[in-house]
Amino acid sequence: MRAENGLDRRPLVDESDADLDGSSLGRAIAAFLVGTIALSLAVLPAAIALRVLVLPVGWVGAGLGCLGAAVGGMKLIAMAWALGTRLSGADRVGPAVACAD
Repeated sequence: MRAENGLDRRPLVDESDADLDGSSLGRAIAAFLVGTIALSLAVLPAAIALRVLVLPVGWVGAGLGCLGAAVGGMKLIAMAWALGTRLSGADRVGPAVACAD
């Protein structure tokens, strides 16, 4: 964006650059895995409550506890995976520039 006088202006606080953060295969797979497991965490209790799945009470508690632990673990794995793909990507850092405003 250019100002009226032709000089570049600094972006405002709520403006974002479209090319600031690119998508990659690693991030897409990590987001898909976390979304799938989070969706199953939301759907399974409803399916059990509506008697779509009829399971013994002990199994339900153990299953939801294990599913919650799996979601927490998968979130950590996905965050580490996304960080690894970001660090292994090309450097996007330009030279430091000081503005004399």
